[in-house]
Amino acid sequence: MKYFYTVYTKPLQGTNHYFVKKFITFPEYTNVPDVLESFGMHTDFNEACRIAKVIDEDIKQQLLKNLENNVTDAKVIPMNVVKASLQNKPNRLINFLM
Repeated sequence: MKYFYTVYTKPLQGTNHYFVKKFITFPEYTNVPDVLESFGMHTDFNEACRIAKVIDEDIKQQLLKNLENNVTDAKVIPMNVVKASLQNKPNRLINFLM
């Protein structure tokens, strides 16, 4: 049994949040999926780690390094909302029950 961790950021309502996940993996067994043991989300990185039960300072530093290296993954792509017009659609009653 081994532990591994993931971290990423995501803006929610204009504020950047940290997502920290702690997984258990079983390399000694085949075809056994990883298990999510704990999960933390917060605007403060250390608080997100505390919620996810990540207490080792070396692991936290490694997570921060991984986060800094993957900054390009945290881009926000703006989406343009277009309202569709239904004026050109004919008003027909469709009978689905025949």
